[in-house]
Amino acid sequence: MAYCIKKVKKLRRKTEELYTSLLPMRIVTFDDIVQQASKKLTTTNRRYIYRKYVKKLIEAEKLQPIRKGLYAVLNPLERPEKHETDKLLIASKIRKKYYLGFHTALEYYGSAYSAFNEAYVCIQARDRFDPFSYGGFTFKPVFTKDTLSQVLKKPYGQSFLKVSSKERTFVECIDRVQYAGGWEECIKSLSTLRGIDHEELLALTLNQRRQILIRQVGYFLEYLKNTSPFYEHIDQGLLEKLKKQVKGSPQYLARKEPGELNTKWRLYIPENLEEKLKEI
Repeated sequence: MAYCIKKVKKLRRKTEELYTSLLPMRIVTFDDIVQQASKKLTTTNRRYIYRKYVKKLIEAEKLQPIRKGLYAVLNPLERPEKHETDKLLIASKIRKKYYLGFHTALEYYGSAYSAFNEAYVCIQARDRFDPFSYGGFTFKPVFTKDTLSQVLKKPYGQSFLKVSSKERTFVECIDRVQYAGGWEECIKSLSTLRGIDHEELLALTLNQRRQILIRQVGYFLEYLKNTSPFYEHIDQGLLEKLKKQVKGSPQYLARKEPGELNTKWRLYIPENLEEKLKEI
């Protein structure tokens, strides 16, 4: 009997040690737990770690499952129903090869016009995951071929996250505006995205070699130069470089949406778009 009591106390002590090591991380994957267990418990047996420690921490309401293999670490004074969800931290833990992009990147940089209850995790198709919801937020994959270029590793609390650079964020929001909340939300958000390297932005745009993107970026850069203090210093020569690349027939800014032709950029601008953007 004494041996059994001693064994139970030892298990409780080790469980508490593991919990204490996880607490600063706030959001952990099962791999994170195994890594900490290898240091604190000198074991890497995944099935044993889950059965003996993870299940007990869940039952004690110290770990809260988010999805398979992903957990929130609750502090000792926190109740599960009162847990405050950190959308960006959870999004950064879903896949190893990823970056936070589009409207989620705008939120990280503090320039999003509106707060969204969605997080966009940019990954390659082979790393796909099913969208899921937790804590009032929905986490969605956005497929991309390149998860390395113009992706920055940023400290975030006791952890870090990977986010698209401001220049890549600008170009991708224009290119796939559905992930930036539509044109009005997108441009209102980009209007306060300060600190963009405009030469880098030009290079990223031209490297795509896509007429519609060149025209869209040129049109909105010119618009922001005339309306936002964060873009008023854009060199006119940069806009001329974009303008020289405009070739061929007029295209629609938004597919199949009629509007007035902007002859400089050869774009049909949807009706009332500029009127809506005047609220910037």
